[in-house]
Amino acid sequence: MCFDAVLDLNVQKESFTPMHVALVFKKMTSASVFFYTTAEKRPEKHYVRIRTENRVQVKWGDEFVLKDLKTKKLIGRGKVLVPEAGDALPGNGEKKIAFLEQLNKKEGDMIVGLAENKGSQGLSQQEIFDFSRLSKNQIFDVCQSLEQEKKIRIVSFNPVLIISRSHFDLLKKKTLSLIKDHSGNKAERKGLALEEIKEMVAAHPKVIELAVSYLKYLGRVNEYDRKFVLSSPEENISVDDERIMRKMNDMCAAGEFKNYSFEELQALLGLSSEKFDRLFDTLLARRKVIHGKDGFIFFSDWLDQLIAKLQESGARELTVSEFKKISGLSRKYAIPLLELLDKMGVTRKQGSLHKILY
Repeated sequence: MCFDAVLDLNVQKESFTPMHVALVFKKMTSASVFFYTTAEKRPEKHYVRIRTENRVQVKWGDEFVLKDLKTKKLIGRGKVLVPEAGDALPGNGEKKIAFLEQLNKKEGDMIVGLAENKGSQGLSQQEIFDFSRLSKNQIFDVCQSLEQEKKIRIVSFNPVLIISRSHFDLLKKKTLSLIKDHSGNKAERKGLALEEIKEMVAAHPKVIELAVSYLKYLGRVNEYDRKFVLSSPEENISVDDERIMRKMNDMCAAGEFKNYSFEELQALLGLSSEKFDRLFDTLLARRKVIHGKDGFIFFSDWLDQLIAKLQESGARELTVSEFKKISGLSRKYAIPLLELLDKMGVTRKQGSLHKILY
């Protein structure tokens, strides 16, 4: 078997040809050491690939010693960085060393390094568990801290699935570009269904769902008949339409939308069903209003202020009762709004609590 490690040698290494040594980890076995580092760089620590004669059950962070095969004199000490490195010998030196340097840090750095290496497929709880000696509770806690530091995004909690921030940002751009290419003009509204996007983008399905939800929240895409299209709110909007939308916007800001059904609103404004839907969709696309679960409508400016209040509160989680006090809403409206915030990625439900992510 082979694994990658970092070594601190007791002897001066003049050449970086392979070494044949005795490796001690619980038991002793013979091993060959192949160096990623070169003699020109003269590093204090050496990144290496170790091939053992017998299988050794190691994980990230495990420490071992190397001894001379004949004299059993100590040669150096090492730490496992990649427990299952495959049988291939070292390839791209600089890229490999950069990856190993990331792993040669703390637990959080190791998880970020693995997440970067996994790309858009995401990194699962089981993969971290198999790679290291962290318990599943420890993995959960470290990932929560990393998300607070904006280094990763947690895609799901049970089981944990994460993606690095950089890869999530790239995925959002790729998904937006794909939807744009398939949107057509407003009359056509071709678009892509979520399942079609999943087939076309090489990423974990749950990661794609999160990216599309985020783009929809930002107003970059809209959903029509279960298909996502690029937002184009300014098309075919007349001066009269703008006046009606200002009135709709003012009604929403005053909290009047909750007093009417959609049918009553369109009758009150004297609009056809088609025109009401079009203007309301434009307000949604402009993020003037946000349509929550079960038909609840929230004024976007007020919602942005509420999100800022949550983020500035210093709290890391809150109950429904605490959210009612902060928002001033009754339970009837507070729960749908919390569900909307969960979907937007501002909060995430954990049992009876909602964790504040930003």
